[in-house]
Amino acid sequence: MATGRELRTGHWNRLDRFNMATADDDLLLHNSNLSRWIELNGGKIHTNLALHTPLPSPPSDVKDSGQVQDEINKRLTTDYTHRGIFALKGPIRKGEELIRLPATLALDGAALPVSYCGDVSETTSSSASVPNRPRNASNWLRCISSFMHTLYQLEKDPKRSSSVADKAAQKQPSSVDYAHYITSLPKQYDSLLNWTTWEIRSFLAGTALGVNALQTDLETKDAAAETSESQHDDALRLRYRTTVVPYLKYLQQKHGMFLSEEDSSNNNSSSMNSNERETKRQKRTEKQDVNLEELYPLFREGCMCISSRAFHMQLHDTKRETDVDSSVTNYYGPYLLPYIDLLNHSPQTSPKHVTTLRRDTDGSFVMIAERDIAIGEEICHSYDVGSPTSQNESNSSFTSAQTLQTYGFVDLDQTPIIDFLLEGKDKCADGASSSTDAVLTLRSSITPAVLTKSEVCKSCEELSQSTYITELRNLMQQSGMLEEGWEYWELPSLSSRDGTRGDALNNLPDELLISLDASLPDELITMCCLNFLPDDTLDELLQDEDNVLLNAEVLEDFFLGKLVLKAIINAVKAKLKSYKVHVNYSDDADATALLRVLNDVFENENCLDSSSLCWGENVASDARALSKLKSSNARNHPGVDKFIYGLAVSLEERACLIEIRKKACDMIDQI
Repeated sequence: MATGRELRTGHWNRLDRFNMATADDDLLLHNSNLSRWIELNGGKIHTNLALHTPLPSPPSDVKDSGQVQDEINKRLTTDYTHRGIFALKGPIRKGEELIRLPATLALDGAALPVSYCGDVSETTSSSASVPNRPRNASNWLRCISSFMHTLYQLEKDPKRSSSVADKAAQKQPSSVDYAHYITSLPKQYDSLLNWTTWEIRSFLAGTALGVNALQTDLETKDAAAETSESQHDDALRLRYRTTVVPYLKYLQQKHGMFLSEEDSSNNNSSSMNSNERETKRQKRTEKQDVNLEELYPLFREGCMCISSRAFHMQLHDTKRETDVDSSVTNYYGPYLLPYIDLLNHSPQTSPKHVTTLRRDTDGSFVMIAERDIAIGEEICHSYDVGSPTSQNESNSSFTSAQTLQTYGFVDLDQTPIIDFLLEGKDKCADGASSSTDAVLTLRSSITPAVLTKSEVCKSCEELSQSTYITELRNLMQQSGMLEEGWEYWELPSLSSRDGTRGDALNNLPDELLISLDASLPDELITMCCLNFLPDDTLDELLQDEDNVLLNAEVLEDFFLGKLVLKAIINAVKAKLKSYKVHVNYSDDADATALLRVLNDVFENENCLDSSSLCWGENVASDARALSKLKSSNARNHPGVDKFIYGLAVSLEERACLIEIRKKACDMIDQI
């Protein structure tokens, strides 16, 4: 399955950005120049490797392009419809070096300063800082600044890329100029930033990823911005202004980066008096502020590029590290790696996986064939190669939400949610499985759900005002439990949670992760107890410490246990409703066509009527639809992949909530 860094039909690349031709033969030409550029600068690309890009159907009067594509397709082991690196020119044996990229060709932020002063960060009234306050730039900030400056330089001087192309074609060594790397990048990224607000609200409804994507901290937003940008773009723009612009401004003033031609040519002020220099500095600063605000599109593009294509790796050669600057040795990414980031993703457990990215002792980024590769086979590696400090071990596992947020796709071959929901003997309307072994196996790869503190407290408050309290008391009286020493009490008023109770709640996290192992987090139990315990018991509990965590042992108390478990069940029930989506067919042709395609896959079981479609309510139905869409021709329709990715994340989160609700139901029946 094509995933990740591939380009979908119609996206191609950014050749037109620098006034280059966009013909298919030019695409292959620039890829060839990229390979030459790497080789001329000390790198290596295996002679049998080549970029394969599916060509669109040629016009009826042009046959040559079709003939060329037919010859290429004959060499492919599978009928691939996506772009990728293939062994098109011949087989490759196990142990042969596929790619060697010198560290000097990696586009990163290692050379940019870590420490900078806060006196240059007064870009907006909300981001004013204490003069001369030192700050430390993160590795991410340094990398994205380097990427933005590369784009800025190329846009300012489009002819620069042509000169580098001439040098590569003539096999002449060139300096580190990333023009060919930039032309290899997608023109459009598969990123959540490119999802519309409607797509996020519809396809990621209820999910933590969807909620976070729609959050915005902007206090004001004009009408133009509301129509031109989605809400999650607003938060990104705010982050750019308050976090990134101060660092870019420092690079402008202290390192001569991001300067216009006029700024670059008139930077000599030695002959001016102090007043003239101050006047020029103020004018130049005003001009720089405008320039930096205008660079937001480059920042947005950098966010998508680094998120979907960058690598994090660390050198482990201590002898080498003692001879270099600590700011360089402490830099372990992000790295943008030309040619290497053209490879598509395949899990390490997949038969399509053929290589793993590693670093050599000289700092080079190296990929070696881990098995024999047949002619026409695609070169795939796993994007999930472990933590930055142990890059040679596959010791981490991305969930579907993490993969979607980072790379812009979900690998359905990796998520076991479909089998988990559709297999097993104990199926109900919710489709949850009761296999403990399966749950433990899937725990690390399934996206956890999130219950917020406000959601839990709201459930507790509603329960305290319901007839359930009276029913519990009557049950305890009628069953003789009071004579046996069991107690109930008047519940505290929850209209205002202040004092000791409020302080204790504030010490708990605002969000609780609910994983598939169906265990009740101590924080969740504690949160509910703090809403129900009487004041004297709470004061005694918190007498010696402000932070306290209660575990499942407190649930052995009949009254408290019933209250806590019932509140959890109700909170999960309310949370599950947030995943439900009911969409009416709109007048928009694209949206209507998409919904019609989805309706055919759902086989009308979720269709409320002829003008609407519903999903997110029944996990068994949604899992069946996802299973059909996984291999359906419907994926050729624009937007279907986004729906698939969102539905996979939604199913994983709902499965976690259903498991913990089932656990709470079992426990409440046993009390």
